[in-house]
Amino acid sequence: MHTLVIYDITEDDIRARISDICKRFGLARIQKSAFLGILNSAARKELAAALRRAFDDAKGNIQIYVICRADLSLRIIIGQPYEEYGEEAGEVLV
Repeated sequence: MHTLVIYDITEDDIRARISDICKRFGLARIQKSAFLGILNSAARKELAAALRRAFDDAKGNIQIYVICRADLSLRIIIGQPYEEYGEEAGEVLV
């Protein structure tokens, strides 16, 4: 299943750690604070645990969504996709 991670974190160092973790799990950045990719259930649980450890007691939040292929195909992108966005994150609809 596709996994979407979005976050709103004020501390730069923690925000950078969250970004690094998402990349380590093979997620592609689709916006400055959003990553998308395909993870199985076990990997998603590992990702959530790693994000919890990195987040600690920071201000803000992290949200993880599971999106099926059918729902992702209904996505509409207006404007240019984020420059780091790659095909591994899913199909781009413009």
